Amino acid sequence: MEIVPHDKPGRSRTGTLYDINVRVITEILGFGPNVQDDPDKVVNSWGFKIGDEEFGIWDYKGSQEYGQFSTYGNSAVLEKLFGVHYS
Repeated sequence: MEIVPHDKPGRSRTGTLYDINVRVITEILGFGPNVQDDPDKVVNSWGFKIGDEEFGIWDYKGSQEYGQFSTYGNSAVLEKLFGVHYS
């Protein structure tokens, strides 16, 4: 499964990552936060593609402090990538 950075944030929240941090997400994806998002609400944001499918991960209003990140994209793929951290 090739993960390719993509400069668009997720369109809308479709899932959540729990008990995870920026370092672990970066290790799994192979790159750090790469999307400029709303600076008043989001500190870390990733956009990426796997094949033709778009995905996004971002924190929202401090959620990273609690180990939670919002996700956008195919839930089966995100569950495969993040295992027990995805819901």
